[in-house]
Amino acid sequence: MVVYEGHRSVKGEYLYNQVDKNLDFQKHTHCNYEIVFCLGGCLVCEVGNKKYELHSGEGILILPGYIHSFCTPEESEDYLCVFSTDLVSLFYEKTKMKSLSDTRFSFDNRNDIDILTDENRSIFAKQAVLYRLCAAVFEQSEIEKIDESYFALTNSLSMYIQNNFTKKLRLQDIAKQFGYDYSYLSSFFNKNFDMDFASFVNKYRIQFACGLLKDTNDDVTQIAMKCGFSTIRNFNRVFKNETGQTPKAYRKLNSSDSRLGSEQREVI
Repeated sequence: MVVYEGHRSVKGEYLYNQVDKNLDFQKHTHCNYEIVFCLGGCLVCEVGNKKYELHSGEGILILPGYIHSFCTPEESEDYLCVFSTDLVSLFYEKTKMKSLSDTRFSFDNRNDIDILTDENRSIFAKQAVLYRLCAAVFEQSEIEKIDESYFALTNSLSMYIQNNFTKKLRLQDIAKQFGYDYSYLSSFFNKNFDMDFASFVNKYRIQFACGLLKDTNDDVTQIAMKCGFSTIRNFNRVFKNETGQTPKAYRKLNSSDSRLGSEQREVI
């Protein structure tokens, strides 16, 4: 499942920092830049259709609009920074709607992280660090032209499904609404999201259903309807395919009541 992160697409002086261990995050996309440093161990980054292994002392710059994900094969120590295109506007003007041949880089100055994470440092000091890192990538790469429609369509589809998965969705209707041929859009899903349209929608629905099973007392039929399934039979089948459990079994193991009962037994 590819998540469109609208909250990571803010403009202006937006800058988000995260220091993490064993970073593992599903495919997602947003409209800002993202820099990832591997501070120890090994981190695998998938950007578009390419996979990169980052080891201690290596980083990567992810350009706006690219689908990307992270996973840690064994263990890693990581730092990531998501920042607005406005903070490096000159770099953005040079590279927007383009690709760079290789956006990996080496770093040996953790002072950069200290500056970016220090709330007392000025935005100008942080911009200086970001520009320097972007310059390092730019100087070692070649600019490549890409199909601009890729980014627009990927983000639009992700956002549309994320906002409408509880409704009845048919690829034929979405293709008509977005002005694309059905066969083209079906192929686009398989190629860029690594799954077909129905599987993509169902992942959102099952994720939502898991939350309802854990946090509400709604019966399973109600939850199925709330998540966009037309029949309880189809819901049960898809849920078991995705989680390996029936909805009732999942609720029994994960509901807040079952967790509370377990905690009470431990106290007793």
